[in-house]
Amino acid sequence: MKVNATIFLLLLSFLSLTTYAKSNTIVPKPLKFETREGQFTLSDQTRLISDNNLSFNGRDYLQKQLLLNAGYTLKQASSPENSTICFNYDVTFDEEAYTLDIAADKIVIRAGSQSGFFYATISLMQLMDPSIWSQTQMNIPKKSWDIPACYIKDQPRFRWRGLMLDSARHFFSKAYVKKFIDRMAQHKLNLFHWHLSDDEGWRIEIKAYPLLTKVGAERGPGTALPFSFYPTMRGSKEKVQKGYYTQEDVKEIVAYAAKRSVRVLPEIDVPAHAKAAVVSYPLLLQDPHDTSRYISVQKVRNNTIDPGVESSYTFIENVIEELTVLFPFQYIHLGGDEIPKGAWQHSPSVAKLMQKEHLKEMYEVEAYFFTRMDKILAKHNRKMIAWQEVRKENNTLRDDTLIMAWRGDGAGVKAAMERHQVIMAPAQYLYFDQQYIKKADEPGHTWAGPTDTRELYSYRPASALHDPQKLQYIRGVHACLWSERLFSEELADYMTWPRALALSEIAWSTDKARQWSEFKARAFTDGLKRLEYQNIHYRAPMP
Repeated sequence: MKVNATIFLLLLSFLSLTTYAKSNTIVPKPLKFETREGQFTLSDQTRLISDNNLSFNGRDYLQKQLLLNAGYTLKQASSPENSTICFNYDVTFDEEAYTLDIAADKIVIRAGSQSGFFYATISLMQLMDPSIWSQTQMNIPKKSWDIPACYIKDQPRFRWRGLMLDSARHFFSKAYVKKFIDRMAQHKLNLFHWHLSDDEGWRIEIKAYPLLTKVGAERGPGTALPFSFYPTMRGSKEKVQKGYYTQEDVKEIVAYAAKRSVRVLPEIDVPAHAKAAVVSYPLLLQDPHDTSRYISVQKVRNNTIDPGVESSYTFIENVIEELTVLFPFQYIHLGGDEIPKGAWQHSPSVAKLMQKEHLKEMYEVEAYFFTRMDKILAKHNRKMIAWQEVRKENNTLRDDTLIMAWRGDGAGVKAAMERHQVIMAPAQYLYFDQQYIKKADEPGHTWAGPTDTRELYSYRPASALHDPQKLQYIRGVHACLWSERLFSEELADYMTWPRALALSEIAWSTDKARQWSEFKARAFTDGLKRLEYQNIHYRAPMP
């Protein structure tokens, strides 16, 4: 008989944990894992000791979950003693690397960075009973946790391990964004890509341009923006959909992410996908004498900023200036994808620009635009990341510009072979808005899919790159959760999990270390239980 999930979790909460002695249940898979005899019992008598401040975020994360789920926090010790967790700084460790040595009498964590200590703590918690991850007060006082003795030596394959949330098409609450980041951190994903503007909405407060959120953050009946021209857009089209993040919201989220070793990459999509900005400030962003009529792939009309109008550059620079105050990360994503055919065709300002700069084709205009963008970013001590369309042969972008290859591996491999920095994000594997399986009642798109968790896990980011000397140009992997069809947080969870478990392992572990059957044994047992305790509405794995 199938046990109700809620009853099952309640039963787990009250079961004794003294016999819990599983070995490796960690996702993503550590570089080295050695099982040892015995177990360490974490209880209210366990003590913490640290010789550095870099371990604070890891220790604090553990303490908060213990308080929530066991009713106590661990006291500090002045010297190592029986039942002690030791956080020891080691200058020889690479960034994000750590060791975790668990014996019956003590646990020793070694790292050389904040992220290394944090990831060691995450691995430690994944070896505990999954109920440690519960977000609901368990009310089990003095609960103890048996942790199998083992030795772990670990560090990631890629430094860039990203996941994007599209808050432009459908607005997600600040609380959900923080949950999204927290779940990323629990699986050692370290780059939160925040898609903050598109045709359907501008979602971040820019003080220099208040109409961006007064006009551009609302769509539907009675607003300047239609709900969508795109027939697959989901949600109620009979009521206004709105929402944006204040600058105080953004600061709070960025600080929250930093405590979890997650950097936040903002994206402002230009020059296309900019309908929300254009309707907010049409006189700044388009030539009023432009008679061009065009439609985007998503069926949106006249959604592109005019690169021949000088006020377009002033506008974008002012936006970037405010973004640099809010986001300390060195990169800003400027989109650059899917400029509609026919845009600027009859723009007098673009015609003058082409004559002045001796440009003959529209792709040269695009290259000119992004060369200007790159100079603006350099002025504000930032670097550019953009979709693969920006990689034009005649632009003069800086060498450390990051190209995000989304149409397939081909563009990424070609960029790497030409010594361009690239992030692999092929839609066929890493677009989480695609269906898991092709089925009428299954949510999601099908244009690049379907892609179930097993298919995603089979992805080898550098397999098509046959020159080992060029591997250094592949900086990492990145998945995208576009939200045209997401009208609830539950649906966003469904599309993300358990696929994000596979993503984390692709980004962290080497190709040779990964085996589907072995991953499934970790991810679809304790891995899913950890999601259940956090009330994550994941999709049940297929047999």
